[in-house]
Amino acid sequence: MEPGELLSDWRKTRRLSQLELAGRAAVSSRHLSFVETGRARPSAGLLRRLAAALDLNCRDTNQLLVAAGHAPVYGETRLDEPAMAPVREALEVMLDNHLPYPAGVLDAHWNLLLANPALQGLIQAMVAEGGPLPATGNLVELVFHPEGFKPFILNWELVASALLRRLRRDLDLRPDPQLQRLYRRLEDLADVPALLGATPVSVEPMLTLQMMVGGQRLTTFSTLASFGTAMDVIMEELRIEHYFPADDATRAFFEAAGGRFHRADAAEPV
Repeated sequence: MEPGELLSDWRKTRRLSQLELAGRAAVSSRHLSFVETGRARPSAGLLRRLAAALDLNCRDTNQLLVAAGHAPVYGETRLDEPAMAPVREALEVMLDNHLPYPAGVLDAHWNLLLANPALQGLIQAMVAEGGPLPATGNLVELVFHPEGFKPFILNWELVASALLRRLRRDLDLRPDPQLQRLYRRLEDLADVPALLGATPVSVEPMLTLQMMVGGQRLTTFSTLASFGTAMDVIMEELRIEHYFPADDATRAFFEAAGGRFHRADAAEPV
């Protein structure tokens, strides 16, 4: 896609007029119009200003620059590369410190990258009870898959509806091809219109995940955290999900299971 088309799409996604975006980026609306229509070739500096005005993330800023023939400004460093060692150590600390409760690291597309022993143990307990999981590391797909987590989730309709709404919000903010493919995959696995049409109702102040695993009812809620100083595509997209017990029975289960979920490596790739 041409840089002007990308800019126009992002501007419309952000619901900004050319005049509003031009004002934010300190450029004339006439020049912005020329850039969007391909009549003017934008400099790397202008594109970086426009990306900042549009609040684009590292990946989308790079895409905009590359589309115009410029070098990307942000790196894309794999988690297992030496330069990411401090980041991985920080992730291990966060995962370890959350024991005996489950925690994991996700990418921007809900793929599970790392898991602490409690989360690994919970997944292994589901495998022991229900058999092998589908060959995917995507947590959302596993929630929807009839051979994944779905049979263990007691309030599946509520959880699935909330996940779909979150995915729709993400797509509205960022039309990501991988998220679009995930959404289409979920349409193959469930009646998406019906789930979106239902109004989520809960008497609790937060959405809980209610599961039955090995005859034990588990009720948890979760938080998502991210790095606030990321200057790298991969690092910016990492999210750390911590699960907390929502009742005494769940707290007691994980505390008792702590000895079984021993630490081989608290951040072992999943």
